[in-house]
Amino acid sequence: MSWRSGDFNRAQISSVFHPFVPAHAADSLHEVDLQKLWDRGKRLLLLDVDNTLVQWRKEDFPGEILSWLEQAKALGFQICIVSNTRRVERLTRIAATLGVSTVRGRFKPSRQMFAKALDLFDRGPQEAIMIGDQLLTDVLGANRAGIEAIWVRKMDAHEFGGTRINRMMENLLRGPIYQALVTPVDETPAAPDLERAKPLAERTIIHQIVKFCVVGATSFVIDAGLTYLFVKVLPWHGGLLSDTLGNWLRGAAPGIFKYAKTPDAAATPILTGAAALVAMFNSFVWNRSWTFEVRGKEEQLGQLRRFYAVSIIGFVMNDLITSGIYNRFRHMKNALLLGKFVAAFVVAVWNFIGQRFYAFRH
Repeated sequence: MSWRSGDFNRAQISSVFHPFVPAHAADSLHEVDLQKLWDRGKRLLLLDVDNTLVQWRKEDFPGEILSWLEQAKALGFQICIVSNTRRVERLTRIAATLGVSTVRGRFKPSRQMFAKALDLFDRGPQEAIMIGDQLLTDVLGANRAGIEAIWVRKMDAHEFGGTRINRMMENLLRGPIYQALVTPVDETPAAPDLERAKPLAERTIIHQIVKFCVVGATSFVIDAGLTYLFVKVLPWHGGLLSDTLGNWLRGAAPGIFKYAKTPDAAATPILTGAAALVAMFNSFVWNRSWTFEVRGKEEQLGQLRRFYAVSIIGFVMNDLITSGIYNRFRHMKNALLLGKFVAAFVVAVWNFIGQRFYAFRH
């Protein structure tokens, strides 16, 4: 799931996730608005080290990070490093280089280091802000201590093995947590991320399935109605169209139609195919403009070509299923409609997948 920045309102999601929700997410540490924090009464900056201040195991700080720290000192902020690193010597060197303090204690998300930092600077939780790149240590630990947290995007892909395990859990939490995002400011979220953040009933694919079913229902009525009309009702030269056409087919190609025990059985594949073509065109028009909301004429020809590629396969499936069931159960009164119903269901699944991901793909 791609990174998203902005302010969070934890009241928008289940209380189960509240401990993991930051007050804000920023693209990097130097993107955090120090003046805004100062105006809100924040006086103590608690900072993580790896992938927040500097890359994992590195000690060469980006220029913008150093400038941000100088700005923080100029405003009057007190600064303290709160890190889980086991490399105490490196941590000491970093603190000395940056001219800031550090505390040690039980690892985050324990409250201990946060409490030590507050005692060291004689500040209350409401005056402090924690800034770090991990939900399960920096954000969770700060929230447990009653301190607001700012979640920043990690600086680099390289990190400690245990941190990578934390990231797996973090990725699972992002979906529900991003539902609390109220003011994205740094990045427009990717469409798949926005979709996953929506309630199931509001997702685009659910709306498309409903619309597709409505279009499918109208096409089914057209298809079944025309099939019944062609096979059972429409007259031709003193008899039914199906009998006349079936007799001609069995006479013209007896080897091909030897399976048909009656004239109408021979004609059924042709007549159901004609009905299906009309219903197919109905589906193309409505699914393009309504279900998948395709606009413009630029891709119309390509969409039409892909649509018919999908639909022809569906048409063959429809014909085989309908004819097979009709010939197998033709002694039943509604064998034809039964065949059409079963075929419609199977082909509908095929057509939705093919149209959404192939014919009308964006």
